[in-house]
Amino acid sequence: MYRTLKRSFACIICLVVLALSDNDAFAQRPKPGDDDQRKEWMAEMRDYKHEFYKKELDLTREQEVPFFKALDQMDDELFRVGEETRQLERKIYQDSDASDTEMESAARALFEQKKKEADIELKYFDEFKTTLTKRQLLKMKETERRFNRALLKYSQNKRK
Repeated sequence: MYRTLKRSFACIICLVVLALSDNDAFAQRPKPGDDDQRKEWMAEMRDYKHEFYKKELDLTREQEVPFFKALDQMDDELFRVGEETRQLERKIYQDSDASDTEMESAARALFEQKKKEADIELKYFDEFKTTLTKRQLLKMKETERRFNRALLKYSQNKRK
């Protein structure tokens, strides 16, 4: 259970730190409701992630396009699952008349989110293994952890 919580926290921190990771993006972080600026900012964050993964996994030019296409699709799906779950959670929290059944259903959705995320990651594992070498495939999760740590460290240094 601790590992699951730690992973959830790491994912949340990753998104937050990803948001704060680039000086220009940090200075121009979009305000709520500014969709155009938010899209631009997210694109900058994605570019930063691409550069990090490209370097850490030592990707060839031939690997870059199919790998990043699959990685971006996976990230988009993971984001949608998280967003849908958070919306349901907020909706039930704000409904003071929510029934026990509705609250239990929302709680179940929160717990099932990790399973959905794991299913998505396994689906893309099959795509990644057609593009990456076995060593790169093995190194991918470590790269994800290093990326999250780097973003967290950067974020902490920005606050000092």
